[in-house]
Amino acid sequence: MIFEGRNRVTSGFRLAARPNHNGIDIVGDDDKTVHAVAGGTVGFAGAVSKSAGGLTWQWGYYVRIDGNDGRKYYYCHLAAGSLRVRAGQRVQAGTALGTMGNTGYSFGAHTHFEVRNAYGTAIDPAGYAGVRNAVGTYTDATDKEDNDMKFLKVTSGKCEVFTAPDVNAVDKSYNGGKLIEGTCYPVQAEVGSSGGYSWVRIFVAGVQRYAAVLADRCRLVTLSPGDAFAACVAQGDAGGGAEELKAQLEAANARADAEARRADEADKRADAETQRADRAEAGEKRANEQAGAYLQRIESAKTALGV
Repeated sequence: MIFEGRNRVTSGFRLAARPNHNGIDIVGDDDKTVHAVAGGTVGFAGAVSKSAGGLTWQWGYYVRIDGNDGRKYYYCHLAAGSLRVRAGQRVQAGTALGTMGNTGYSFGAHTHFEVRNAYGTAIDPAGYAGVRNAVGTYTDATDKEDNDMKFLKVTSGKCEVFTAPDVNAVDKSYNGGKLIEGTCYPVQAEVGSSGGYSWVRIFVAGVQRYAAVLADRCRLVTLSPGDAFAACVAQGDAGGGAEELKAQLEAANARADAEARRADEADKRADAETQRADRAEAGEKRANEQAGAYLQRIESAKTALGV
């Protein structure tokens, strides 16, 4: 999703109220950082002057990602001075692009998000953003970092695949709308609940799709590094997905390694603190013993002098 936590859709794609609106407007209620929803190359990052002609000046500061899948992703109205990427930079899903803002032709802080196909035609971007094309609030559960990359293991041939977290959005183009029993699909994010179901965003044959986690059809699992990489490669062959999945797996492993290093460092610090405390206690004991001996000598001197 574009924002961690709650993503609030305030205006949809070509709905009755705005039939010429070629994107969706989203507000991050819990987080203002705008994240890429798909990997690719930054085609543009900045703002276009109104005097240059055209209408892109209305987007204010925006980022265009030329996706690995051939589509173009636009993140608009970003705050001035907040851009974190530059043209030509490679990014992956989850990369921070900038901060939600109110630049350009905008009447309140939000992110206008558009997706265009290879022919430049605007298409419904809701599924790519992990929301429905309807005004409402949708939750991203990825703000709680997990060191282990998860996979959706399909245990029944009845497990369906969707283009959006919506039971009416079955993707018939993939295996007749069914995930393959026995296959483990890489999970990109747990996107929360919608329509009474718990949804995950997964990689299926190189594209992002969704599945409802149902106990009698599938379950979330973790895999060994070798099996995890094999599963990523198996689902990432198309559209440059393998590179993105490999990067995601490597990032998960790197987080696990970093956590292990932090734990080791914490243990070392605790040991060092214990040793310092022991030395301090021993020093205090010696000091007390020396003080006691000194007082005894004083008392002996007093006795000898008849004081």
